[in-house]
Amino acid sequence: MGLFRSVLLVGAGAAVGYFASKRASASPEKKTGALVQYQQGTLALNPESQVGKFFDSPVGKPLQPYALKAVEFAARVREGMQEKEAELHAKVERQKQDIRPGSIDTWDRQMSEQEIASANRAAAERELLDVESRIAATEEELRSARIQRDRELGEDFFN
Repeated sequence: MGLFRSVLLVGAGAAVGYFASKRASASPEKKTGALVQYQQGTLALNPESQVGKFFDSPVGKPLQPYALKAVEFAARVREGMQEKEAELHAKVERQKQDIRPGSIDTWDRQMSEQEIASANRAAAERELLDVESRIAATEEELRSARIQRDRELGEDFFN
């Protein structure tokens, strides 16, 4: 009896859902999905949307300013993300135009010997400056470590 009852309940639910969907599609409504709309330069909830109807009700009216602030915040975040994306695209485009010796994107370019030599020289100079700065930093760390060790040993140790 339990299985038969479950099958009848599922069948009845399917029938009710079918007829409800047929009845709802018989009178189509104008769909407005926009949550917000701009009126005279200010942000306002769209009163024709379902969410707009909720915020016009007595329960939702106190929450309306917070919803508008949340939508405005989301718009600012999206604008910031689009700005960062544009910056990244510009950076990638600059890198594509950069001539670096041995990089894959310059293999299809026909470079003269002079261009290759100047690019190699510039890369070597950048690498040399980087190595020299690392050496200087390491020497400074070692010197400060020796001074600290000598302080810990005290003045009597060397006399």
